[in-house]
Amino acid sequence: MTCRHTFGIVGGYGATGAAVAMELLKSSVGEILIGGRDLTKATDLASELGGRGSATQVDVLDSRSLDDFCARCSTIINCAGPVSLLQDHVAQAALRSHSHYVDVAGLTFVKERMLPLAGQITDLGLSFVVSAGWMPGVSELVPIYAHAIARSKMDKVESVSIYFGDSGEWSDNALRDAAWFVHRSGMPKPGYFRKGQRVAVKMSAASRIVDLGEPLGNRRVSLVSVPELDEMARGLTDCDVLIYSYLSGVRNAASAMLIALVPLPDRVRIGLFRNIFRRNRLPVDGFAVARVVGESLIGRVTFTVQIVYRNRRDYWMNAVVPATVARLISEDNSVRPGLHYLPTAVDPIYFMAELKNAGVEHTEVWH
Repeated sequence: MTCRHTFGIVGGYGATGAAVAMELLKSSVGEILIGGRDLTKATDLASELGGRGSATQVDVLDSRSLDDFCARCSTIINCAGPVSLLQDHVAQAALRSHSHYVDVAGLTFVKERMLPLAGQITDLGLSFVVSAGWMPGVSELVPIYAHAIARSKMDKVESVSIYFGDSGEWSDNALRDAAWFVHRSGMPKPGYFRKGQRVAVKMSAASRIVDLGEPLGNRRVSLVSVPELDEMARGLTDCDVLIYSYLSGVRNAASAMLIALVPLPDRVRIGLFRNIFRRNRLPVDGFAVARVVGESLIGRVTFTVQIVYRNRRDYWMNAVVPATVARLISEDNSVRPGLHYLPTAVDPIYFMAELKNAGVEHTEVWH
């Protein structure tokens, strides 16, 4: 029998899982169940949660173990990895127990595997939110939010550009997943979306230098294709959408190309990816900037939304999003039933306000 208001964190004593637990302790009510293979580590973390925390051993590759864990929870937050190994095991167990499901990563893989069950998820009134972290997650939410605000004040939206980058520390599992996914995807031809349809561009037009505002300044960015961002762009059919990633120089671009095109050992891919982030040399640890250009009664206007994180709050930034989604599921039903990426699961204006209340650094500028 599912217990009401019990948050079950799979991979709960890892860096992101522990940050999710602490955020839920601060912002929500209800029990927090820490699950992982090492019961001692899970118990140690649970003891830091006071009377609201408990721990149990769970093997994410064992269906019976997962079913026992999920049956105790109303909402499952999956912080385990790597996704390339776990695939949709945790999501399937959450569905079998009729629990809500929030996935920090997902890499589109989980959503693709769960799509045949999307109708069942909706009929049960469950919210399954995949790729609900920093990147992917916030990187898709920011342009949807900026577009929603701009439409309320512009007569016509011409374009939405999203710029994102990171120089923070990622876990080995996160780097392994990112490298696996980049290699799986290869090097798609550069392009952008014109009213929901992808349009190719020449390689010479794929890279540019953009002033991203303070504290970021001028940065070289390149057009990229990322499934979650591509889905977001296809949904904005009233304007052009351009998706850019920050790469600090030729060495990082060459490393990304090697990961995409050459069958390298995991340890080599992880090392290359880690060096990309370390060489990015940003004045902040990570950023997502959305810029909307359009027309209003006073003429051509631009609206820019910027989210950054600093001071090595890498894991907190990745955790505050799923913790907020899980809290809202338990509180006010503002997370839509069904199988979603973050931007279609929540009202972007409401959710952005919740992130701001949680301490996410957020600025908006009209010019």
